[in-house]
Amino acid sequence: MRALLALISLATLLLAGCTLGCGFDGEGDRTFRRGNESMILCTNGGFALVLEARIVEGRYTFQDGATLGTEGATGALAFTFTDHGDGTASAPELGALAWERVTLDKTDLDHAHLQCDDLEARPWWTAQ
Repeated sequence: MRALLALISLATLLLAGCTLGCGFDGEGDRTFRRGNESMILCTNGGFALVLEARIVEGRYTFQDGATLGTEGATGALAFTFTDHGDGTASAPELGALAWERVTLDKTDLDHAHLQCDDLEARPWWTAQ
């Protein structure tokens, strides 16, 4: 949760000076947390995963009812994410603890969505 809050705080600082006319982005992005870790699955097909030990960014696809995340720079499998439909999800590659769905209000989601926009500026994004 702290990682998600830190991410939102950073985004808020970046948007300082934005007025009500800025509009909101992020509708359709899905956010999850597990302890101090967080994940956002972006509508642009990318993801940002904040783990205690590192940050992983990449792209995801859907296959056989699961979300497969691949690391952007290497193309290696990062996770197989299964949403159980009850507000929890699992990803065996990331450990046994369950992920919980987080519903952000439109302002917080807009700020978190900056992570999604940033993905498109990575060299690996356009190389694929």
